[in-house]
Amino acid sequence: MPLDDTLSSIEAQLQDMQAALLSSDPQTLERTAAQLRQAATTLVQALGPGVPQGAAERVQAIARRLSLVRDQLARVLALTERQAASLLPPAQGVTYGPSIASPGARIYRAPG
Repeated sequence: MPLDDTLSSIEAQLQDMQAALLSSDPQTLERTAAQLRQAATTLVQALGPGVPQGAAERVQAIARRLSLVRDQLARVLALTERQAASLLPPAQGVTYGPSIASPGARIYRAPG
């Protein structure tokens, strides 16, 4: 695949990924993320040692957009974690075993 087609493909995938983030549809987001990952792999394979100036500028623009998408994804993840925590409160972990079952050290209990 020529480099221009590969760059156009990854730009389209980034646009689809941003749309999937806005739609909040997990299946679309997962599918689009896999397609974006595949397009990025194809881009890495298409880039050679000598990248034309126009292509280098497009790659830098893609890197900036990818950074924005990654930030948006982190925000969505944080929001999802908060929503899940409000529905399912976290269980309190006990460091050294069950605290209710053990009444305390033997020296603190009264004899008899």
